[in-house]
This record gives sequence, structure tokens and C-alpha cells, in this order.
Amino acid sequence: MRRLVLVAAASAALFMGASPAQADNGPHVSTATTTATTGVKISDAGQGRCASCHRAHTAKSAYLLNAADEESLCFSCHGGSGTGATTDVQNGVGYDATSTATYPDGTTLSVVRGSQVGALRGGGFDKAMIGSDKATKEIYFNTSRSSWSSRNGLIPPAAAPAATTSSHFGGVGIMWGNGALSGTVNVGKDMSTTTTTKLECSSCHDPHGNKQYRILKPVPSDSGFVAKIGTNTQAGIFIKDTANKVYTTTNYWTAGDPAAVADTGTTTILGGTSTTDPTPVAKTISASVSSFQANVAAWCTTCHTRYLAPSGSWGKSSGDSVFTYRHTGDNVSGDAAANRNCIQCHVAHGSNAQMAANSAVEYPGGTTKSNDSRLLRVDDRGTCVMCHNV
Repeated sequence: MRRLVLVAAASAALFMGASPAQADNGPHVSTATTTATTGVKISDAGQGRCASCHRAHTAKSAYLLNAADEESLCFSCHGGSGTGATTDVQNGVGYDATSTATYPDGTTLSVVRGSQVGALRGGGFDKAMIGSDKATKEIYFNTSRSSWSSRNGLIPPAAAPAATTSSHFGGVGIMWGNGALSGTVNVGKDMSTTTTTKLECSSCHDPHGNKQYRILKPVPSDSGFVAKIGTNTQAGIFIKDTANKVYTTTNYWTAGDPAAVADTGTTTILGGTSTTDPTPVAKTISASVSSFQANVAAWCTTCHTRYLAPSGSWGKSSGDSVFTYRHTGDNVSGDAAANRNCIQCHVAHGSNAQMAANSAVEYPGGTTKSNDSRLLRVDDRGTCVMCHNV
């Protein structure tokens, strides 16, 4: 089942800060075995989970879904009025759980939402709680460069959800930068709602569980990614799951997942080494970061292939007719902030950042300007001056 259901609160996506959450449980925990086994107890194989999402004879849509479409099914748990998860990815809000029920195998059957505990790290598809107009930074004298620099950015959560100005479900429906570098104009793959490859929750997440971080698929649906990285026997980008799952944040400039460093810490990251070959490669850094931060830029570029670029790509042509000179997209120096990769500037699900008329820019390969916020974390393309003292 290629496209089923889901959203695992964060993608992506992807997010951090306050505490308890019940995601990656219930029907999203894989109980599949990979060895020849007899006498497996049905109660241990998650006997009660299937009917949470499927009906054998009275399904409402393809793949036997118990809803009119995939988005409706996912939002029945993870939406504004959802009844099965503490994560409201529709509005970018995280809750605590007042009570839960469990399957015989110990996984969560249902969740009753309690009080709001914070803003989801990945924003939301319809609304988000990013304090994009309250972003600040610190200016200090950088002795190694003999110049003034910026650091320690703060983007606080907003007081209440606000309508998104961009989301992975909105916009023009293009998988920007997908495909090989080429001298022929090609902006990416059409993922609009009129196509069979339209973007859905399960394009990025595995509804049946896969023991990956936020149940992200190693190869998102329709991305076309075929590379086997390092010693891996399968194609894709693998991000180690973490036992400590935190989905909310108190600072949207903290783009990594500090809660995951303790059990997924690594000094090996996936990045780019060539301006003309965007295939991720393993690189070593000095400080340990979470598996998420180490691999997320490479994971994003399984779809946005031509975006992965090493340091210095601002002055070296890639040879591509559209994505010719590019900002560094693979830098990782820590989980807290000040990295130069995809997730440092963008959120996974949706942003409420405002783009004034003078900050409108054209889509790749086009000429008509748009006020779409491109999933950025700060108003008026202010993400740039979070790092640059200009």
C-alpha cells in the first residue's frame, strides 16, 4: 500500500521542545517480523489496530480507508478536532494526554487530549504558531574573522495559531528541484492535486510504522531517489528513531532535536561534496548531533534533489539552468541553531510567516512574483539576517 494514511506529527518535518506525546504509537508501530516464525500470537501482532483506519467491506475510499480520502483520515486523529493523537498538525498545536487506552500488545489505542503544551516544531498545514514577527538575534565581535557576526537566534512561539502562508499541502504543487542537474530548464515534478502523484501524508510517512524517526520513509513516494548511501543495502536516507519523542518547541530557531541527542547521537552526517553531483555522502564532524539533524538535509533532498550543495556553492556553477548557484544546504554544527541546512531555515509542515509586497520573489524558473512564504520561519525573508550581519 503505497499511499495509505498518516502524519506522525512532525516531519519532515520536524520539531521539538516540551513534552509528553503519544505519536509513533497506536497503528503506527510496526509489528512486522523479518524472520521465518510460527505460532505468532495475533494479540502480539497488533490485532486491534487495523480497524482504526480500514474497513473490509464498507470502506469510503481506495486502500479500504474508513474516510473520504487520506487527508480526512489522518486529520481524524491529527487534526484540529482529532480524537486519536496529542499532535494537531492541522493547526500546529501540541497537547498532553489526559488518558489513553492500549492494545493487548501494549501500544496506544486512543488518546484523549488534555491541555495545550506548546507549538509543534513543524508548524501546521492550515495554521501554525511560529512567532515569525518576533524573531531576534545577538550581534557579537567575531575575533577569528575580525568582524561583527550574528548568533543565538530566538523565534518564539506565537500566542495562538495563525493561518499559514505556505504549506506542503499548499502552493503550486511542484516538487522543486527534483531530478538530475541539467542545462535544460526543468523546475521539478508536478505533485498537484490533479495528478496521481499528488503529495499526501503518506508520501513522507509510513502509516504502518518502520522504526524510523517520525516514521519517515527512507524514500518518499514518487521522489525517484535510488541512491544507496554508504554500506546500506537499500536505497534511501535512514534516520534512527529515538525513544525520547518531543514535538513542541519554545524556540523555532532551534531546528534540530536536542531531545534525541542522547540516544541517537552521531558524528557522521550526510551532506554534499560536489557542486555538480548532489548525491549525499558521509562526512565527519567534531560534535555529536542527533541522527535527525545529521541526516535531515539529505532526506529533504531525496525529493528536492538539486538543492543539496556544499560550502562554496554560492560561487560555483552547478551547470543546472535553474538551480545554478546555491546556498550551502548540508552544514551541521549542532542541534541547537546556526546550521546551514534545509531545516534551519524552513519548517516541515507549514509556516505562518508573512511576506510583504517588497519581499515577494518568483518561483524557480519563473518570472511572476509570489508572497508565498516557502515554509520559512521569519517574516519578510528575514531568515537571511538571522545568520548574516548585513
